[in-house]
Amino acid sequence: MKPMIPETGTVIKVDKDMAMVLLNAGKSCKGCGAAKIGLCKPSGNVSILNVRNTVDAVVGDSVRVGLDKGTQMRGFLFAYIIPLICFIGGSILGYTISKEFSIPSFEVITGFSSLLFASIYSFRKLKKLDNSSLMTIKQIVSEEYPVNGFNHTQLMQ
Repeated sequence: MKPMIPETGTVIKVDKDMAMVLLNAGKSCKGCGAAKIGLCKPSGNVSILNVRNTVDAVVGDSVRVGLDKGTQMRGFLFAYIIPLICFIGGSILGYTISKEFSIPSFEVITGFSSLLFASIYSFRKLKKLDNSSLMTIKQIVSEEYPVNGFNHTQLMQ
């Protein structure tokens, strides 16, 4: 999954509801999987990210980017909830079958096999979610740099 901790950056281009953000490499950038395997250099280089512009940021605004709540909740569901429910459900089913047919420790086998299948399913769904989801601009931290004492929004009025 992409980092959950919001990162800050500067909007460098806006196109309808999308924006290009020049990220400042921070803590979550250093903890990202891409940085850990060497795909980027979070120590000094900055990266450019295409994000959804849901707060109508303009070029030059300093913004905080992160995952939207829906994507986070689906990620938690696939990573934690589905495997846990399948593990418990498989164990209960195995316990019932074990009592009915006198098979010792069958609940262990069914619990862990259902956990294994649920984990495989969840990892595939998480990979698809990671490839399809976009980060969004959560908030504008500061307006663009003022020009002659006025910022962009003051000049537009």
